[in-house]
Order: sequence, then C-alpha cells, then structure tokens
Amino acid sequence: MTNRILFVDDEQSLLNGIERRLGSDFDLITANSGMAGLLAIDSNGPFAVIVTDMRMPRMDGIQFIKEARLKSRDSVFIMLTGNQDQTTATQALNEGHVFRFLTKPCPSADIVTAIEGGLRQYQLVTAEKELLLNTFYGAVGVLTDVMEITQPIVFSRSGRIQDIVDALGSALKLETQWEYKLAARLALVGLALLPDDDRIILEFGIQSSECVNECFTRAAEIGERLIQRIPRLDTVARMIGMQSEVNGSAIIQSPKTEDAKALMGATLLRVAIHWDFLTRQGLRSTTATDEMRRSLVLLSTEMIGALNCLDLDDEDDPGVEIRLADIVDGMVLAGDLLTQDGTILMGKGRRVTRAMIEKLSCYPAADLPPIRIKKASLKMAGDLVLM
Repeated sequence: MTNRILFVDDEQSLLNGIERRLGSDFDLITANSGMAGLLAIDSNGPFAVIVTDMRMPRMDGIQFIKEARLKSRDSVFIMLTGNQDQTTATQALNEGHVFRFLTKPCPSADIVTAIEGGLRQYQLVTAEKELLLNTFYGAVGVLTDVMEITQPIVFSRSGRIQDIVDALGSALKLETQWEYKLAARLALVGLALLPDDDRIILEFGIQSSECVNECFTRAAEIGERLIQRIPRLDTVARMIGMQSEVNGSAIIQSPKTEDAKALMGATLLRVAIHWDFLTRQGLRSTTATDEMRRSLVLLSTEMIGALNCLDLDDEDDPGVEIRLADIVDGMVLAGDLLTQDGTILMGKGRRVTRAMIEKLSCYPAADLPPIRIKKASLKMAGDLVLM
C-alpha cells in the first residue's frame, strides 16, 4: 500500500516551494503539466494522493483527473486553484470526483491537512478492497477445493485454465482485473452440475459440434445463475454466462465499463477453455491454433499471437515421486492420482491445495500409489526427500 504523493501545477516556483515545505514529510513527486503528471503516474505510480491545479494550459485539472483516474483508479484527488468561481468547484467535484477543493493562495498547513485526509481515505478504500478480494478469493478457493473432491475430473482443469487466462492477459498487455482471475477459477462450476452424459460430451467432444455447443451454452448459463447469487460478483457471473456468445474478436486492454470488462473476460474464458480442451486431447500448439481458427473464425490476430506465445506445454515432464509428507500447497501432479480401486483423487496437471492434502492424509499410505509431482513445481517445497 503506497503513501506516495503527486503534485501537479504549471507554476514551477510553486512546485519548488512545495518540495521545500513538504518533501521531507511525504514521498513527493512533482509535475509541471497535466501531461507530465500522466507520465509520472506511468513511471512512478501508483500514487495514494494526487494534488492538481485547476487552471493549466493545454490540459486543465478536470481533464487531467479524468485521464489520471483511468491510470490510477484508487488515487484520491485534491483540486487546488486560484479561481473562486463556485461553478468551477462544483464541476471539479462532480466530474472529477475530487476529495477536497482548496483555493489559492493556500497555507501549507491546509495543504498538509488535506493530504493527510487524502491518505486516510486512500488507506480506507484500499484496505476495504484488499479485504473484499481476499475474502472472495478465500471463499472461492474453499468452494472449488471441496467441489474438486466430488468432481475431480472437472475441477482438475481449473488451475490450468487460470494459468492460460493469466498468460493471455500478459501477452495481450491487458489491464489487470481481479474479475478475470475469479471468473477463471469459477468457470467450470456449471459444467460440474450437468448430467454425466452431457459432461462427457463436453469433456471428450464425442458428439457433433452443434451438440457440444448446446451443452457448453447450458453449462455457462448454469454457472452464471449460480454466481449471480453472490453479492458484488455480477460482472464475474456475466463473464461466465457470455462465453457462448463471444467470437474471440474482442481485445479491450483497458475496459472503461463493466460491459466491456465482461466482454473481455468472457473472451478470455472462451479461448482458454477451448485451448485447454484441445491441448488435453494431445494437440500441440500449432495444431491447436489451427483448430481454434476453424471453431472461432473471427478470432483476432492478437489473440492468435498470444496463443502462439503460450508456454504451458510440459507433457514431456515425467515428474518425480515424493512422499505424501513432502507434498505442499502449490505443487502440480505429473499424473492422475488414483486409489487402489481406480477412483480419481486428483487429476493430472492439478495444483495441490490444502483441502486435497487434508483428504490424502486420511488414506492409509498403503492405499495410495506413488505420488508423482512435476519437476518444475518442486521448488515450491525447497529441499525434498525423494522416494
């Protein structure tokens, strides 16, 4: 959580005075224009509080705040101006969502008080957001861990789908959105509730493409209805429900609305799930890409390029056998983990979770086969005693 302050004003003498008076008390960066302020956010952000003058050439304070908020959404903005026109103040508050409005000339003590108030507001907002996200992620993690125990074949894919969504987002330089990650984790909830026959159709594609698409649509609709019941997850629910409607053409790096965010998230899910399905059938990257093009004829060239950059194929990793006592949260299975009677406890490629470790510990060691972990994930455990 940052406490950095950005001060933007076109009067260099004022900025020099601000640096002398406040530089020792705050982590302070100054900029002498709106454009310089935007560049400062890119190079030195994020900022907890941004103080800006109203009257500046080429880009006034309100225009600057509108642009700055797209880059630094959680920042608290304070407006400083020599214009005492009430209309300007009202415009700044309504259009810029300004936290405080100060009038020049303004004593440094008043500026300090406003900045300290802005810092408290920033800490309150970001702390609430972090608590909310951690609660969501924790609750969703418990939900999917428990569902994997009852539906291991389905939910063994969740971790890989999340990896693909993350990798696509990085390759496409998408603005990070917590909803993308949560939607990837919950994307298969509807699939888990389909009848066994429909689930097999989706898992193995043994029917016509029309039948597969119908089952896929039904799974997406079920998932959307379930997630809609969780407060504040409307956009996540829409991402899941819209999957069957998107065509892969959308590339929205910085979505400005919830509709745009839902569209981009649904596109990421559709592509990631389809890619996971194809590669699990044994197709290599180039062949899987060709299949994607045939299925989604409007798939964007940017998305195709991102798929070609994916480095998730580690089928040649034979894995290493380790003891149950050495398994830690985050390791990845190199093969299906089965009981003596052939029941799947965890699917190949699944990341180990605390819930699965608890379940495995309930089995007598004699009832479990050797546990094979991918070599790349062994670093999660440090030094292991290998079998």
